This record gives sequence, C-alpha cells and structure tokens, in this order.
Amino acid sequence: MRLRLPPEAIEWTRSKREGGLGGVGAFTLRYRLPIGLILVAASLFMAYGVTKVHIATSFVDFFPRQHENVHLYEKYREQFGGAQTLTVAISVKKGDIFNLATLKKIHDINYAVDALPGVNHPSVRSLASYRITYAEAIPGALIAKPYMYPDVPKNAAEIAELKRLVEKYKPELTTLVSEDDRTALVVAAFNERVLNYHDLFNEVQKIVAANQDADHVIYLGGEPIIRGYGYHYLPNISLCFAAAVLTMAVLLYISLGHRSRWWAPMVTGTLSAVWGLGFVGWIGYNFDPVMLVIPFVLTARDLSHGIQWQGRYYNELDGYNHKYAAVVATTNYMLPPGFLSIIADIAGIIFISLGGIPVLHNIAMAGSVWLASSLTMVFVFEPVFLSYSPTPLIRGNSFGERLWGQWTPGGLKGVLERFVKIPVTPGRVRGTLLVSAALLIVWGLAAGQRSKIGYTTLGTPLYRSNSKVNKDLVAIAKDFPLDESWVVLVTPAWPDPQSVLAPSVLRMMDDLRARLLEDPSVRDVINFSSTVEKPFNQQFHNAFPKYQEVPGNSQLSGNLWYLYLSGTAPGEMERYVGQANDDAVVRVFLADHTFDTLNRVRQVLAEFQRTRVAPDPDLSHVQFLTLGGLGGLYAAANDVLFRLDIVNISFVLLVVFVFSVFAFRSFVAGLLFVLSCVLANFAAFIYMGIRGVGLTIDTVPVISLGIGLGVDYGIYVVARIRDEVARGETLENAVTIGITRTGAAVFSTFSVMVGGIVPWIFSPLLFHNQMSVLLTFLMFTNMVAGILVLPAYIAWSRSNFVCRYETEAAPERAARPAEA
Repeated sequence: MRLRLPPEAIEWTRSKREGGLGGVGAFTLRYRLPIGLILVAASLFMAYGVTKVHIATSFVDFFPRQHENVHLYEKYREQFGGAQTLTVAISVKKGDIFNLATLKKIHDINYAVDALPGVNHPSVRSLASYRITYAEAIPGALIAKPYMYPDVPKNAAEIAELKRLVEKYKPELTTLVSEDDRTALVVAAFNERVLNYHDLFNEVQKIVAANQDADHVIYLGGEPIIRGYGYHYLPNISLCFAAAVLTMAVLLYISLGHRSRWWAPMVTGTLSAVWGLGFVGWIGYNFDPVMLVIPFVLTARDLSHGIQWQGRYYNELDGYNHKYAAVVATTNYMLPPGFLSIIADIAGIIFISLGGIPVLHNIAMAGSVWLASSLTMVFVFEPVFLSYSPTPLIRGNSFGERLWGQWTPGGLKGVLERFVKIPVTPGRVRGTLLVSAALLIVWGLAAGQRSKIGYTTLGTPLYRSNSKVNKDLVAIAKDFPLDESWVVLVTPAWPDPQSVLAPSVLRMMDDLRARLLEDPSVRDVINFSSTVEKPFNQQFHNAFPKYQEVPGNSQLSGNLWYLYLSGTAPGEMERYVGQANDDAVVRVFLADHTFDTLNRVRQVLAEFQRTRVAPDPDLSHVQFLTLGGLGGLYAAANDVLFRLDIVNISFVLLVVFVFSVFAFRSFVAGLLFVLSCVLANFAAFIYMGIRGVGLTIDTVPVISLGIGLGVDYGIYVVARIRDEVARGETLENAVTIGITRTGAAVFSTFSVMVGGIVPWIFSPLLFHNQMSVLLTFLMFTNMVAGILVLPAYIAWSRSNFVCRYETEAAPERAARPAEA
C-alpha cells in the first residue's frame, strides 16, 4: 500500500535542508498495513508464550556452572548432601529443653520434617533421630545407641539420664543442642531437583503453628526458608508491581494527557512486555519472585522510549499540522538516537551472561529480547498505530505548560530560566558544573575499586533486618552455625596406605580441624577422624583418655570403621566417607557466608594444603579439593561477580562508544557519551558504598540495567541539539531548544519512571528497596548529565560533530515551519 501525502508534505519532502519525508519513516508508512499485520501476528504468538511462564526458583542456577566449587558441589551433593538444608530451632523461654513438653516437640517436629515433600530422609537429624547416636563399649563390641529414639523419655529419671548423656557427649552435639541447653535443632536436607519452595514453606509454617506456644519459640533458617519467603511475600510484591504500573499510568497522563492519544506509549509498553514474557515462556526460563522488579524496569524503559517518541511527535505535529508528515518526520528524527539508546540498554544487560551464572544468563537473554522489542514497538509499530489513529487533539495545556506558565511564581520562573541558560552561558557556574562532573567521575572510580562483594552481614540482604526471616537467622546464629562448607579428600581405596582409613590421612583431617577452629567464624568441623575414629578408639580402650587419638595402624582403623558401620543406621557412614571408601568429606560449619568469612577460610585451606598436605610424602596420592557445600557456592559467586561487573561495564562502554561514533560520525561524540555513562553509573558506586550495598547475584542485574539505562537521556538531548543546528538554529538556541523541549520529555520520562519505582520502596524485600533507590539515583544523575553536563560541554567546546551543521544548514529559522 503506497501512502498518498498532502501537497504541503510533498513540498517539504523536496527540501534537502530538512532531510525530507523519505527514509525509514516514509517506508514504514508506505507499507504500514503488512508491517502492522506482521507485528500483530508476532505479538499474538508471543502472547501465547506468556501463558507458559512459570514463577519458580532453581537454587543452583544462581551460581557459576563452570566454577570448580560448583563442579565439586554438583559431583558430591547426592553423596554428602546439598545446600538446601532446613533448620528448625525449638527454644524454651524458661529453663532448658529437658522437660517432657519440649522433648515431645522435638520428637514431633523431627517426624513432621521427615514427612515433608522432597526431604532426603537420611539427612534428618535431631536428638529424636535414630541417626544421632553415642558409642557404648561392651565386652567384644562397641554399640551405637540413639539418644531419644523411638520414644521420648517417660519419666523424670529417663529425662535426667538423657540430660546426662547429652552433657557427656556435648562436643559431638554442638550442631544440634545449644551450649546452655535452651535450644535444640531439627535439621534436614532436600532434593533440589524436586524442591518446591512455595509448598515447602507453607508446610513448614504449619509445623511451626502446631508446635509454637507460650513456653516455646520456633525459629526457621536455611536456604529453603530464605527462598520460600519470596513466595510468601509474592502477594505484597504483586501489589507493589500493580501500584507501580498505576502510578506510571497516572504520571503519563499528567505528562501527555493534553493530547487525545496520550496513552499510545502504554500500548507499545504492553506489547514489549508481551514479547519479553513470551520469549521467557517459549524458551522455558523461570522467574524468581525476588527478580520481579526486573521485568518492571524493562517495561518502564520501553515506556520511556515511547514518551520520547510521543513528545517529539507532538512537536512535529504542531510544526507541520499534518499527521502523516509528523509521523514520518518523527520516525526519521527519532530512530537513529532511539536505536543507539536501545543498543545501550541491551548492552547494559546482555554481557552479564558472560559470568556463566545460569540465572543471569536467562535474565540477559530475556532482557535483551525485551529491550530489543522496544525498537520494533516504539519506532515501527507506534508510527503505524498513530497513522491509523485520528490526529491527536489538543485538550488544553499540558501539565508542564501549566506548571511553567500558570502555577509557577514569577521569581521561581526566573530561577528556572536561568537554570536552563547555564549550559549556554560562559562563566564560573558552567565551569563549576563541568569541573564537578569530572571530580565525580574520579570519586566514583575510586568507590568502584572499593565495592563490596558478596554478602556483608549476618542473615540475608534480600529482606529487611527486622523481617521475620532475618530475626530467626540471628537467633539461630547465637548458638549454631548457619552455613556449611566442604573439603573433599579423594584417596586410593582401602587398604592402600593412603586410603581414607590410613593414620596419615586421619591425622591430616585432625590437624585441619584444629587449624580451622582457630578462626572465630568457624563454629565446628566434623570429619571421620575427629568425630568417629578418635572417640571410638577411646571407647574401644575402656574409655581411657589417652586413647582419644588417631589409631596407630590401618588395621585398627579399619576395625573401628567396621564397628561404626555395623552399629549405625544404613547410609550414616556416607556423612563422612563415600560408599567406595575412596573419598571423605570434612564439614566446616560457619557462622555466616559473608565475603570476609569465606575469604579467610579459603586462605586457611590454601595455606594448609601448601604447608601440610603437599610436603607430606604419606599424602602424595591424596587430592585435597576445596570448596564445596553452600559456602563454596557463595565463594564461587564472589569470584565471578567483581570480574563480571568490570567486564560488563567495559563492554557496555565499548558498545556505547562504537555505536555513538557511527551514529554521530564523531570519535568525540563517542567519548562524550562514554564519559556521561561513566559519570552517572560510577556515581552509583558512591551510593552503594554509602548504603553498604554489595555486588551479589541479586543486585548485579539491576546495576547492569542501570549502566545503559540513563545514557538514553543524553542521547536524545544531544541528537535534538544536532537536529536543531542542522535545521538552521545557532548552537546556543539549539542547546536551549534541546533542554526545554527534549529535556522536558526527558524530565517526563524521569518522573514516570521514578513514580513507578517509588512503590517498590515499600516492598517487604530490602533488595527491592535498595534497588529502587539505586535506580532513582542512577536516573537522576543520568538526567543531570543529559540535560546539563553534556549540553554545557557542547556549548563550551563547540563540538564539531554538532557545529559542523552550522555551515551546512541555512541560518534562517523561518525557512521551516515554527514549532510550538
């Protein structure tokens, strides 16, 4: 279908000075029907994909798959237990746990946990578990007896005997009974492949409700609970999402409601969301509820492009007074900076896929499609959509015009006018602005070098410090370790002199335990040597204290191993030694998984391997593998995150530079936009340092989005300045027009996005609160850079990529229709 244009539009087409009504804009409208049908069909296809989207969590996907720690975890998690461990702490308000009511609760909770879906039954451990035993010597044998299985004590005498046994073997029960005997744990691991966090969380809450009373407090900890709270808070998070969307719609109406087609950006924003979510559904990615803020930011980003396009369209419509001419001109003017802006947006998120972390890879791929759909929806579909729509009617002055004209006092109006003139007015104020921007870059660079990595506090930074989950974690951490890491020893099979049961290997385990316990963050270390062989050796020798030592030869060690194996429940040996007897695990229980704690432990292990294991000829065939378990997973993420952030920033800046150079045909322009990006986003490091926000798997995607998020503002303003110079304006007038018109659209965009972000401040998740403030800070600094700093630099330096058009364009503004 060929578009027929009115005579005045045809005349304008012939004007070389104005760039004409040809190009992409004319092509789009000439074939608007087939283009529109194709986009509608594609949107329907993507809409069906939305129905396939699932909100789910895969824990291991949060860690770098290619890291050696993750490989170690994946290889041995079935054998030595995964990271999905539930901790239920039963604490008495008065006295100790040695009373019938409390012991019965421990017994009931133990059995209730053992009945939970997805539980690894051999992993359920408590005083009521048949797997928690003590050794008793009898003539010719060692007998392993459970403390409180199958029934709880029936009278005061049996309770007193249980207390005596617990106190006697307290060093072996440090992970189950507190030092003051006021708290006991029930611990269980879950199969990650079938774990449903939502269902598990609800079932555990039922256990709490059935057992908590006036005399007992029950605390919950572990990754299943931390992740489960995301589903628990999902209704609140959804409410924040709905409030954010509503707020953006209201602010969009305030910004563009003076025209009858003000809602057009909402159409394109919705379609982009359909494309993004449809891609997620068709590929089979899952959405973690904690990450729900990311699709909102992506949709808001598309909405901001729509506002920029719509604002420019109204300007052109007022100038040419014809819908088709305005659509074509707007498309031609806005597509180049829009393309550059979207490329910057995509670059901001696509490179986080380089870290090898599956969840970040999924976000990068889905986010890239989501953002790329903006190019199609805003810069192709919106022109087609508006060409079929009636000409937008003026329904009174815009909010901005009323604010500037009717509601602003004269004195304030003068201040605002002087503010607009700062970039084009030589003098101390403009110089201070540029120098301050340079100093901010230096400060941000220094802050970036000191960025905190990983977790920095006890508990989880996903939720507020006063949230139930963090209060529970703090309460549990007073008496028990919260995290477990592994050292895996791979040895020749028994009876090799360097097997798991060899005295040299057992002594090394014992030495490692002693060395690790020197760190106050290490709460306990459990291994076959210290936990089984030495106590059994003592009991085997009539409990004489001098025999609390590693057996003197492999034969005695093997006999003790056999006694333990035959006297305990099936599978209990696998807690220490693998079924083939060619590997063993040293379990390191930590107070937390903060960056400092994990780094210290890794340094200790590296030093121990270098100074104790490597030089010992009796350990020459022993592999010393670190670091597995939950702590190893978080350490792996820490290794990747800082490097990923630096690589991501570097690639984003490179992409911005290259595409800016091509778009503006100037290396100076490329460098200018890179510095603008650095200014705004390195300032974010200053904010993160002040707020104590670290680089974690949860924060990196939002920070990455912010890298390319606000450079759009500067691109649109500078492109408008260039266009105005090419249309005959002086540089000073062009800068003023760029600030007051495109800058006004930028401010509208900023207002809409910030208005949509504000509801997230009230989310029950601290992560959402911190990220909403961070994004607001990022966009504000980017807006200042785009509206003030870049125009000030261009006016001061008279940059050639803009000023060269002064000699190419006619100087008379009257040669083109006046804009409103």
